[in-house]
Amino acid sequence: MTSNKKPHRKASPAASAAAGPKKHLEVEKHDRELIENFPVGAYRTKPDGTIVDANPALAKMLGYGIGALKKVNAKLLYAKESERGKNLKRLEHLSHIVVDCQLKRRDGKVIWCRDYTRSVAGPGGKVAYYDGVLIDVTREKNSDEKLKAALAELKESARERRKMIKELEAHSITDELTSLYNRRGFFTVAKQYLKLARRNKTKMFLLFMDMDLLKNINDTFGHHVGDAALIKTAEILNQTFRDSDIKGRMGGDEFAVFPIDSNMAGVEIALRRLETNISDFNSANNAPFKLSISTGVSCFDPEYPSSVEDLIVRADKLMYEQKRQKSGR
Repeated sequence: MTSNKKPHRKASPAASAAAGPKKHLEVEKHDRELIENFPVGAYRTKPDGTIVDANPALAKMLGYGIGALKKVNAKLLYAKESERGKNLKRLEHLSHIVVDCQLKRRDGKVIWCRDYTRSVAGPGGKVAYYDGVLIDVTREKNSDEKLKAALAELKESARERRKMIKELEAHSITDELTSLYNRRGFFTVAKQYLKLARRNKTKMFLLFMDMDLLKNINDTFGHHVGDAALIKTAEILNQTFRDSDIKGRMGGDEFAVFPIDSNMAGVEIALRRLETNISDFNSANNAPFKLSISTGVSCFDPEYPSSVEDLIVRADKLMYEQKRQKSGR
């Protein structure tokens, strides 16, 4: 059986040699067309900054024509000329790098670019060129900056919000007129100290006070003078007791003090000091009113623990007993 297959003809050495350069030129043409049509910038520069080659996308990105761009030294395209040197220094140890840098357009506008670059060795292993691709990431960077600014603003807003909440919380436990704790604030703090006293098995004392003459002051001079009397009473309490002692206006003309780490002897000394301070104020005759305070004292015993409410009830009864004795004189 005969075969219809034609014998394979081997190319001659001369033909192969002729095809080699042709194929190389075709590849080079293809690469050139590819780079020319790159949607991003591409370049080749020498170590001294001479621009050997650049594609239209890069020229457009930087606001130049191809011819004009090739006349510019690459060093001058950097917003900070030293930045190029730093990048090339890194390439001494790496085959390629990716860096974000700021470049100057022909019109002076600064843009952010992401540079994908590599070194190309020449004869003897010395760097002959730097090839790279540049992408304009200005919008991305601006978005990042806007995000950072927004986050900073949000953080500041959160800080302001926390400050406002803190102030509101302070107002919610502080008596607006006297700046002492209000009833809620006094109970909140006193309960914590009672827990501590119970844990440490220590006694504590609660003083409950009532202004004897506030109604007369309001009826005689008006409520604005009554407010001044309340403020002065709070000042005298601050003057008499320590900063660490809990002091509160419980409402109306009632006040309470919770001395910290105190014994009955210390409470009695504080009460005498309170009477002296009130007497000194009354004798000065600088105000149209006189002050008088009735006080009841109750004791917290860790062996028989009681609540702040219970202590106030007991002290209130003793306070009214003192008030009745005063009115009977």
